Amino acid sequence: MSLTVNLWSRKNGELERFLESYYDVDTLIVDIEEIEQLDEIGGGEWSCVYNRPLEAVDMISAVMDNNDKYQISICVQIDEGQMHIVTQENYNEVIKDIFLLFHNESVIAYN
Repeated sequence: MSLTVNLWSRKNGELERFLESYYDVDTLIVDIEEIEQLDEIGGGEWSCVYNRPLEAVDMISAVMDNNDKYQISICVQIDEGQMHIVTQENYNEVIKDIFLLFHNESVIAYN
C-alpha cells in the first residue's frame, strides 16, 4: 500500500518556498522547475507517493504546523482510492488513522 500526499497553492511561488524550507534544495531540482512552470500560470501543485506511508506524517505535519506562514492546501490518497482533504480541524485524526492503518504493516515489513 502507498499513500500519496498532494499539495497545492494558488499563490505564486508558495510551494517552492515551502518545499525549499522543508527539503534540501538539491533534491528537488526537477520538482521546483515543474512548480515554477505552474506558478507562471497562477499557482502550483506537488505530490509525492510514499511507499512507506508512515513517512508521509512528517510532510502532513509540516504543512499543518506552518499554515500561518504558507497558503497551501493538502490532501491524501491511499493507493488509487478517494482523495481526502486535510484541514486544521481533522489533521490530528488523519495522522492517527495513518498510524492505525499502516503501523502493523511497517512492523511486518521491517522484520
